[in-house]
Amino acid sequence: MPEFFFPDLVSALYQKWDADPQLKALGVVVYDGPPTNQASAGRRELFVGASGEDFGDGEDAGSTEQDWANANTVERDSVDQVVCGIWWAQDGPNMAALRAGVSEVLAVIAAGLRADVTVGGAVTFHAELTNVRWRQLQTTKGPTFGAVFVVRAQSRVYI
Repeated sequence: MPEFFFPDLVSALYQKWDADPQLKALGVVVYDGPPTNQASAGRRELFVGASGEDFGDGEDAGSTEQDWANANTVERDSVDQVVCGIWWAQDGPNMAALRAGVSEVLAVIAAGLRADVTVGGAVTFHAELTNVRWRQLQTTKGPTFGAVFVVRAQSRVYI
């Protein structure tokens, strides 16, 4: 059993979402880590372990917090939080369509986590989508809309 679940959790989320047929049908491109440039027009982009807000400047991928599970000091409760982001840019003025499209992707992600709460065994208790921040901006290329969210997972570490 690993001492830290975070690395395996990020990899499991990336693999899960990259292989998801519903996300593929929506045209979602999944990245393991941060973007190298601003969102590409017409593509829905999902970043695992990055918000997608900082283009090459670096950002926190997430966090881990552990506490003793009980008095016998051989078990620790671990809470891992993975930062993720969905962005969609589009030529033209239709911000409402972008909001609806990003929300649709987020609904697929939430349903997938409810259906597989251990993310394929990457965590021992459960993972859930939490803390969504909605972002919209206008660029010289048109509107961009995003949702920055956290996947929060609880596990037990046996030492």
